[in-house]
Amino acid sequence: MCMCSLNIIFPDQLSIRNEALQASSNEDLLLFYEPHDSFYEISHHKHKLVFQISALRHLINTVEDKNIKHEKISKKSPKLIEYLSGLKKEVHFTTINVSRPSDFKTLKDLMYFCQSSNVELNIYDDKNFITSPTDYQYWAKDKKSTTQEFYYRWLRKKINILTDDDSKPIGGNWNYDKENRQGISKLKSSIPKRSKIKTDQITLEVMIEVEQIFINSYGDLENFNWAVTHQDALNEFNNFLDRYLNNYGAFQDAINKDNAYMFHSLLSPYFNAGLLDPLACIQIIERKYHESNNSIPLNSVEGFIRQVLGWREFIMGVYWDNMPQYKQQNFWNHKKDLTESWYSGETGIPPLDGAIKESIDLGYTHHINRLMIISNLMNLSGIDPNNIYRWFMEMYVDTADWVMVPNVYGMGTFADGGIFSTKPYICGSSYMLRMSNYKKDDWCDVVDGLYWNFIEKNINFFKTNPRLSLMVNALNKINPERKKLISARAEEFIEKNTI
Repeated sequence: MCMCSLNIIFPDQLSIRNEALQASSNEDLLLFYEPHDSFYEISHHKHKLVFQISALRHLINTVEDKNIKHEKISKKSPKLIEYLSGLKKEVHFTTINVSRPSDFKTLKDLMYFCQSSNVELNIYDDKNFITSPTDYQYWAKDKKSTTQEFYYRWLRKKINILTDDDSKPIGGNWNYDKENRQGISKLKSSIPKRSKIKTDQITLEVMIEVEQIFINSYGDLENFNWAVTHQDALNEFNNFLDRYLNNYGAFQDAINKDNAYMFHSLLSPYFNAGLLDPLACIQIIERKYHESNNSIPLNSVEGFIRQVLGWREFIMGVYWDNMPQYKQQNFWNHKKDLTESWYSGETGIPPLDGAIKESIDLGYTHHINRLMIISNLMNLSGIDPNNIYRWFMEMYVDTADWVMVPNVYGMGTFADGGIFSTKPYICGSSYMLRMSNYKKDDWCDVVDGLYWNFIEKNINFFKTNPRLSLMVNALNKINPERKKLISARAEEFIEKNTI
């Protein structure tokens, strides 16, 4: 009887530093497990499915001298627990080694299986991150409030990133976000065209399988343009450094209805799946900044590092510190659901419809479209955060439970009541006009009506928050006829676009 270990690799655990991969011996069974339960529970975007599954298969082809078992996607894949129960009857493994999964449910299922099957479970640190959940817990202990900015500064000093010998920030400031808010009207240079990534035979085969198996998923695979190997992901990173980094910071928040990608890095899928090492990329970009004699704008360098070292690590820490109760939060007590118009981009609000169509076609739209357009308008419309969460999980190539739960229930909707965000991120049409090249029109009345109706409905909350009380004063100054008009437009929108 085999008394071996089972080492499991999930489709988003592709780091070459994954200890479950590195620790596997010839006696162990190395399981590459494609049919993640979440793939069948939520209609993930086709780009995400193809990207992760193709990348997993490419990784398998690089592994030598291992006892490999490759479980592929199928139309009727068993649940993970059922699969492991059947496998144990064949292999009789006594230990499971796995990197920490990216979602709480998978971790819980593994714990349940091992406890009920007398199997030892070893959870390795997730090498897709620079830190671990215990780092966040150590930092957050005894703090009355936790904000990303101060965790980011703590990590900068701890790891010595973009700091001088006295642990002071290079350039004198920890954060250059104020320089990263230029609207599209400020853009004077052209945007370099994105290069086409070659689709090989493995990816083509995965595309066929995904189209056959996940028929309810959104996405056009004609637009698929994602790297699926470590080397190609590194090439995309270097391409970003050479062609897009200089303008990355200044136009980080700009919305361009004619160019979804702008100067964004498009690297989050590679970090989230393990094709890129986040700390190695930060060190490369920091070295490039110093070697350039500071000719690369510091706000771009710091902005990138803040997204990777600050935001990703903070969100991961918040997720594991607040699960599983995080998904039960509904501060505003919203109950509505989404109509089909949110899945076709036909709501009647051009910036919203443009962002939705980008998401469907490309599996991507940048963070301001996600936060200040889509989730903002869903929240202002009274959509249940559980339904918002599902929509976001369905739409993007870089989705993962660890990132979407805090971003939706926390920053995107304030459904958590302020676990890490000090205020709800909401806006009216003026912000959208300032940051984009959409033109003022009747849709502005709808957006403004949604915005002011939301504030009026929750006026006691806004009154008691010193940072938000100015909104109450502004509400009281709106011309009554204007207020009546935009309120009616908002109600019409909600009636048409929610259930």
